[in-house]
Amino acid sequence: MYRFAIDNQEELQEGITRVLREQYELIIQLTSIPDDIDISVHEIRKAIKRIRAILRLVRWDIGEEIYQSENMRFRDLARQLSQIRDYHVIITYLAENFEAEELHIPEANFISLINHLNSKKELELKRLIDNQTLDTIKEQMEISSKELKEFPFDFLGPHTIRQGTSNSYSQCLNKISETQLKLDDHPLHELRKRVKYLLNQMILIQEVWPDFFKTYSTSLKQASDLLGDDHNIAESILLINNLPAKVISDEDKNSLTDSFRKEREHIHRDLWPLLGKLFTEDAKSFVKRITSYWLISRE
Repeated sequence: MYRFAIDNQEELQEGITRVLREQYELIIQLTSIPDDIDISVHEIRKAIKRIRAILRLVRWDIGEEIYQSENMRFRDLARQLSQIRDYHVIITYLAENFEAEELHIPEANFISLINHLNSKKELELKRLIDNQTLDTIKEQMEISSKELKEFPFDFLGPHTIRQGTSNSYSQCLNKISETQLKLDDHPLHELRKRVKYLLNQMILIQEVWPDFFKTYSTSLKQASDLLGDDHNIAESILLINNLPAKVISDEDKNSLTDSFRKEREHIHRDLWPLLGKLFTEDAKSFVKRITSYWLISRE
C-alpha cells in the first residue's frame, strides 16, 4: 500500500508528493493501532528517516528555510522515540548473544541486568503514554499532509536528482574519510546516518534501472546494517559502563565490554572492504552516472 519508489510513468513532482503523503499516512496508521509498541516505534522511525532522505533530495528546490524547518521537525519527532527504541535494541541484542553463549556472565547476574533494563524501558513507555507522544506525532503527520500542497515542487527535475544525490554521496565520502582518521563512535554514527540517507534515495529512484539500483541498494543495506550493529554495540557499551555497581559488577562489566569490542572488530573487518567497493567513484562521476540513468528512463 505504501510503496517507497517513484514510477517511471510519474513526473518527479507527482512521485515525490505521493510518496511523502503515503509515508505520513503510514505513520498515522502506526500511531493509531500500536498492537506492538516496539514494532510500531521502529517502523515510525524508519518512515521518518525516509521522509528526511526525501527532504535532502529536494533541499535546493524547496529552499533552505523550509528544509531546515521540516528536517528539524522530523528529527525532533524521531528523538522522542529514540530512548525506548534503544532499550529494546540493547535488551534484544544482549538476550540473543547470551542465548548464543557469546557473553561470559553468570546467568543470575544476566537476568538481574535484563530485569533492570526492562524496568527502565517500562518507565520510558509510561513517559510516552503520559506525554501522549504518539498522539502528538499523529497530529504532526496530519498537519504535514495538509501543508504538502504548499511545497514549492513545481520545478522538480533532473537537477533535483543531481543535487540531492550529489550531496548525499559526497557526505558519505567525507564521513568515511573522517572515520578512517579517527575510528570513534561519533564519526561512525554520522557515517551510518549518511549511508542510510543515500540508501533511501537509491530505493526511491530504483525503477529508473531496477537491476542496477536493487543490486547497489542491497550492498548499501548491508553496509547500513553493519554500521547499525556497530552503533548498537557502542550504545550497549556506554549504557553498561554507566550502570551502578548494584546492577552489575565491574567484573561483569569488563567481561561484557570485552565481548562487545571483539564483535565490533569483526564488524569492521566486513565493513571497510564493503564501503570501499560502494564508494570507489568520486562524487562527480557517481552523480553523472545516476543522472544519466534518470534522463534515459524518462525518454
